[in-house]
Amino acid sequence: MESLTHMQRQVELDPLTEWFVLAWDAFQAPQFPYDEGLRLARVVGLDMDRDVIGRVAEKKTSNVILWDSAMRAAKGALGPPDGSRGWIDAIHHAAHTGRTRTLQAAQELLERSGVAQEPLLLSALEAVLEVLPPSRAFTGFDPADAVLPSASDFEVLENLRRLAFADRVDKPTQLALWQEDNA
Repeated sequence: MESLTHMQRQVELDPLTEWFVLAWDAFQAPQFPYDEGLRLARVVGLDMDRDVIGRVAEKKTSNVILWDSAMRAAKGALGPPDGSRGWIDAIHHAAHTGRTRTLQAAQELLERSGVAQEPLLLSALEAVLEVLPPSRAFTGFDPADAVLPSASDFEVLENLRRLAFADRVDKPTQLALWQEDNA
């Protein structure tokens, strides 16, 4: 986890957010074998069926499919926007609000929830931005259909970072790598 953030972590992310970030980092896709997701859940101290499935992912045959913010909202699986059940909830609330309304509305949501200045939210945001696939706006080409919803989350979250958190959350390293490759 420390390699995914540039900030000095004084405390770890909550287990669900950590699982989400590590799943994207390890599998680099929204779908992967259930058994691998189960191992990862055990590593971070989660019960896969109770804590992950139905909250941030679904089980389909022998695979796990990660949900983006829109799917979580559609399934009624977003926890409170204050991060009290996990920082991924606050991040997905902000992403969904930014996708369906405006970036300003997403920023206001985080401020009203009292988490806009929370260092753990900022660490979680930084980690999520390092693992989600970037959108066309940042790479110059369309992402694969399977990752398109998560790339939309990335685009909103990166634009929110620029708008509200640029002074506290570093630009994702992966964007610098894309820029080097395209130069």
